[in-house]
Amino acid sequence: MDNVYVLGVDRTIEAEARIERLMLEHQTKLARYLRRFVNEQETALDLVQDVFLAAYRMLRADPNRPLTAGWLYKTATNHAISLLRKRKRRGESLPFDDTGSAFRLDEQSASNVDLQSALAALAPEQLACVLLTAYAGYSSAEASLMLGITAEAVRQRVCRAMRTMRRTLEVKA
Repeated sequence: MDNVYVLGVDRTIEAEARIERLMLEHQTKLARYLRRFVNEQETALDLVQDVFLAAYRMLRADPNRPLTAGWLYKTATNHAISLLRKRKRRGESLPFDDTGSAFRLDEQSASNVDLQSALAALAPEQLACVLLTAYAGYSSAEASLMLGITAEAVRQRVCRAMRTMRRTLEVKA
């Protein structure tokens, strides 16, 4: 009985240490990524917390499981897409109308507002591909692993997204 308890404590300590390390390395980048995705600072921070809670639970159950940045981004993307779909089903307006929350004051300009509107026109799946490749800097192959699709599908979604964004920006011009 004591051995089981000690093992449980060791697993908890090990999981906490790994999560702390992951948070130090990835929390800021992940929050920035999610802020661009959902366009709300508070919501992005809540999503980051959810991602690290999921990681902690997973590591507590299996401390030997490898946990990568790719897993964090994939989980974050899935959480963000789920949130956007929930809001759409409820008929809530998407947060892209509030452009002030996504950009610092010195970055706000007409082109940023237009870009944010163009991003708002994308389907969540396309937005995830664009943000992972163009904003977070992952290759199509890396993004495909995070999203669970092929690299070719990532490239196609990015291409279609760019076409949609171009049309949206041309209408505004």
